[in-house]
Amino acid sequence: MARIVIAGSGFGGLITAVRLRRHLRNLPQHTITVVAKDPQFLYRPSLVGVAFGEQDLKHITFDLAPTYRRLGIEFRAAAVTGIDPEARTVSTTEGDLAYDKLVVALGERLAPEEIPGLAEYGYSVCNGEEALRLRAALEQYTGGPAVVGFCQNVQTGGPAFEVALALQGRMARLHQEGPIQFVDPLPRMWAPAGPEAGEFMVRTFAERGITRRGPVTIKRVEADRVVLGDDTELESRLTILLPPFRGHEAQRALAGDNPRGWIETDKTMRAKRHPDVFVAGSAVGFEGPKQGHTAMLQAEVAAYNLARDLGAVSGPEREYVHEMSCVLDLGGGEGLFVRRSLWNEEVREASLGRTWPLAKEALAYAFVNTPIFKEWGISAHGLRLPRWLAGTDLISRS
Repeated sequence: MARIVIAGSGFGGLITAVRLRRHLRNLPQHTITVVAKDPQFLYRPSLVGVAFGEQDLKHITFDLAPTYRRLGIEFRAAAVTGIDPEARTVSTTEGDLAYDKLVVALGERLAPEEIPGLAEYGYSVCNGEEALRLRAALEQYTGGPAVVGFCQNVQTGGPAFEVALALQGRMARLHQEGPIQFVDPLPRMWAPAGPEAGEFMVRTFAERGITRRGPVTIKRVEADRVVLGDDTELESRLTILLPPFRGHEAQRALAGDNPRGWIETDKTMRAKRHPDVFVAGSAVGFEGPKQGHTAMLQAEVAAYNLARDLGAVSGPEREYVHEMSCVLDLGGGEGLFVRRSLWNEEVREASLGRTWPLAKEALAYAFVNTPIFKEWGISAHGLRLPRWLAGTDLISRS
C-alpha cells in the first residue's frame, strides 16, 4: 500500500488528485490524501471580473471536501508548514502526514514585502481578498492618473493586461479622466505570448490611450506615486500591480538553492533530487508563465508517472511540454486567444474574436459547477473552436 499525499489544491493539486484517482481506480489499497489551507477552490482566472463588479466571488468557488469525498479521497483543511523529504513527512497546522509518494502543488507565495509600500498602497487581483479590496478602491476612485502592471519576479502578466483594459473601459463609461500607465519588466510587450500577440497589445494600448513603460523595475510605491528602478516617479491615484512571486517556505527543503524557492523538476514532473516527489503548478522551477493551464498539464503528467511507479499504468513515462494558453478579455465583447510553446516553435496560435470571452465564461462555469473537470478529470487541453467561430487569426499560416 502506498500513502500518497498531495500538498495544495489549486489547479495543480486538484487535477493531480482527480487524474490519480482515475488511474488507481482498480488499486484501492493505495490511499490519497489532499491537504490545503483553503477549504474552497477558487477559479482565479475570473478574479478580474470580481474586482470590477462583474462577477461574485461565490460564483467562482466550490467546496473541496464534498468533491473529494465523492472520489474517495481524504481531504484535510490545514496549512502546510513544512516538508521533510528525508523523513517523508508533511507538517501541517493539524499534525504531520507520512507519505510514500508526495505531490507538491502549493502554488506561489505573494511577496509584496519585497517592494516597499506595495502592500500598503498597491492593489492586485491575485486572490479573492485582494480582488474585493480592489473593488472597494474602485468604488472610491473618481479618476486621475493610474499605474497598472506587474512587478519584477512575477511569472504571469495576463491579469494585469485585463485590469488595464477594464480600468480604461470603466473610466470611459463613467466619463472619468486621467492617464493610465502600464509598467512591466519584460523586454517587449507580453514577450512570452510571442511577437504577434505582443504587437497586437501595443496597438490596442495605443488605441485606448494606455502608455506602456517597459522594461522597468519597481523600486517602491508611495501613496501618490510609483518610483521605478531608475528613480523615475509616476504620479498615481490608483496603483494596481501584481506583486512578486516566491515559492512557499514550506517547500524550502525541496527547493535547495533556488533563489526564488521553486522546486527544480525534470520533464516527468519528478523533483530532481527526490524521486518520490512530484511537482505541479506554480511550485515548479520552470522559466516562463505560471498559469492554471500549465498547472493542469503538469498535473496530468505527474499523476500518470506516479501511477506508473505504482504499476497502475504501463508504457513509457510521459514528459511535460511547456506551453502557455490564455484568453484575454479585451472589453467590448472582444477577446484574444493565445497558445504558444515555450520550449520550441511547435505551437503558435493567436486569434481575435467575439466568441473568446463567451468561451472563457463557459469554461469557468463548467469548471466550478459541473463534474467535467473536478470529478471526471477531462482535460480542456486540445479543445478548439471551429475556425469559423474562432475569429481573426493573428498569425499567418502557409
